[in-house]
Amino acid sequence: MAMQGVDRLMRKLARLGADKEALKRGIHKATLKVQGDAKALAPTGETGQLRNSIKAEVTEERGKTVGVVSTGLDYAPYVEFGTGQRGKDSPSPPKYDGDLSYRQDWKGMPAQPFLYPAAEQNKQIVSDMIADELKKEIRKLGGH
Repeated sequence: MAMQGVDRLMRKLARLGADKEALKRGIHKATLKVQGDAKALAPTGETGQLRNSIKAEVTEERGKTVGVVSTGLDYAPYVEFGTGQRGKDSPSPPKYDGDLSYRQDWKGMPAQPFLYPAAEQNKQIVSDMIADELKKEIRKLGGH
């Protein structure tokens, strides 16, 4: 999810001498919230490996601060999007555009989404967390 107008706001704050880390702090807090919810939604299985593999990080990409919640497990997309007939018929959006073997001759397993719902249910909270950090920075600069 992208927030509109953040670049313009950050340029204005930089001209006022704002701490560039305020945006990063807000994004970090937001990614931790989404990570926590994704872990709560992830199926535990026998080992909890999937749940424990969900990571949150903040990076710089092409001059933009980006928060990422992800898992590096090879089987995570199969859990998120399902496989076979059951995966294809699962109501969970969005469908994976790669090859998850939605073969018609294989029953497969239904989707058990955890990342997408965690991001989706936190859209407003993410925006609010980032806005709160930026407001704190504005107050430090003498704004109201």
